[in-house]
Amino acid sequence: MNTQLMNHDVHSPIFIRAKTTNDKPKAEPTKNSRSIDWRRIIELVLLLSVVAGAIYFISKLVTPQVVTVIGIFVGFLVLRFIVRTILRVTLTLLSILFWLAVLAAILLFVF
Repeated sequence: MNTQLMNHDVHSPIFIRAKTTNDKPKAEPTKNSRSIDWRRIIELVLLLSVVAGAIYFISKLVTPQVVTVIGIFVGFLVLRFIVRTILRVTLTLLSILFWLAVLAAILLFVF
């Protein structure tokens, strides 16, 4: 907002003669394009290949039973992360609904 312009009388001849403001021209908003971020894809592929290579080398060093136990352990950790995330989102939504119900009850009693 141009506060210098607001402090002047708009009907004065100086204001009418100037016809310009000190406002900077606004940049046009860029269009949201659905372009593929190749850098992100390359990073994910490299990370996946490093993880796959690490699993391959570990499986060559230890017995298949150890690989199975490690796989089960990692599976439980991933499942725990997914369940915690789902529960966090669910409880957040339920708390919002609870407080909306409390607010509605208060408004019902007031009016």
